Amino acid sequence: MDITPLIANCLDGDARAIELFVHEHEETIFRLALSILDDPAEAEEAAQDALLAALGALDTYRGGSAFSTWLYKITLNVCLRRLQKRRAWERLKNTLYTLTRFFSDPPAHPEKTLLQNEADTQLWNAVQTLDDKHRLPVILRYYHDLPIAEIAQILGVHEGTLHSRLNTARKRLRVLLQVTE
Repeated sequence: MDITPLIANCLDGDARAIELFVHEHEETIFRLALSILDDPAEAEEAAQDALLAALGALDTYRGGSAFSTWLYKITLNVCLRRLQKRRAWERLKNTLYTLTRFFSDPPAHPEKTLLQNEADTQLWNAVQTLDDKHRLPVILRYYHDLPIAEIAQILGVHEGTLHSRLNTARKRLRVLLQVTE
């Protein structure tokens, strides 16, 4: 699908074009957000935020890269901001708990319902333990099947750096999965 006419119509304020834009991209953006945030409700909010941000920034898309790369970059930035807020909140909550001892233990994480079999669940859990610089390339490459060049653009790194990060991530995952077997 040629995105140029749709972008032009969205920029002109065409409500139907905006609706089509959202409809065309919402599922992909939600899947990306879910794979990063690992929380369906938060992923839904992040996807909406990313689509709104993309619509607001359509005039900045220059066509230098694939439109999907541009849109993934926006979504990734929205998700990373949410992760930062989540981590800050967790640190604050843990600090308050430690200081006051009045708060209960943090609630247990909901069971993983997205992955069907135990091996996938173990792998997913192992991926989630990686730091962002190793986890995000793995998610984009293996869960979203994006090419190396596109992932490098999204993350703003050289392809060689990306290959190195993926290699390091695979080694760490091998170790993590051997320990849990």
